[in-house]
Amino acid sequence: MARFFVPQRDVADGKARLQGGEFRHLQRVLRLREGATVTLFDDAGVEHEGVIVSMSPRVATVRITASAASTRESPLAVTLYQGIPKGRKMDLIVEKATELGVAAIVPFVSSFGTASIAVAESKRERWQRIALAAAKQAARTRIPEIGATLTFPEVAGAAAAMGHRLFFFENAGATALPAPSAGGARAETAAVVVGPEGGFSGDEASRALNAGLAICGLGPRILRTETAAIVALALVQARYGDLGSADA
Repeated sequence: MARFFVPQRDVADGKARLQGGEFRHLQRVLRLREGATVTLFDDAGVEHEGVIVSMSPRVATVRITASAASTRESPLAVTLYQGIPKGRKMDLIVEKATELGVAAIVPFVSSFGTASIAVAESKRERWQRIALAAAKQAARTRIPEIGATLTFPEVAGAAAAMGHRLFFFENAGATALPAPSAGGARAETAAVVVGPEGGFSGDEASRALNAGLAICGLGPRILRTETAAIVALALVQARYGDLGSADA
């Protein structure tokens, strides 16, 4: 069944209004018409089943037949801090990170990266569209936010405020993720910091350590940055989130 995002403000009195890019996708790409059944999800994490009851040149009105809160979102709000890679590799990272349940993706510039903040910000809107498409494909009810591009010192400061603070360093070898707190409250947030193609400098690793981030490795082999992000997120969700037992 076709799936669309609708802001909560456009859901009222048993009906929803699809506008903008989602309406254009419904009308021009999928060519849906009145009577078609659709699935909607809003920015409050609620999923709606419905039927298209009217179409105007810019708006589709959907009569909602059932609504329910989704249970597919991870209990762990993960923010991926990603060193900006070359070319379009970030497109893949955004797509796969969204499928793996991240809450936010924050690009950053660093010592060994080649991208500038201005260039990254010019791509931010496209990355947000990719996140939306991936969220729809993965049947998620929340779309990860693509944050403003940061410098590495800003990343270290922001990550330090998270429950789990994980800095994936290519020179860390097989250093494992920290164990979940035994018997304590389960952390609800996690920062996953992954560098660009060139990795991190020694100064950046020292800054991360001084900020309280745990230095983690991804095994004996050097992974491409896009591979490292995917593997790191999968490990974090399995260790602390919803891809496995928190006590694994």
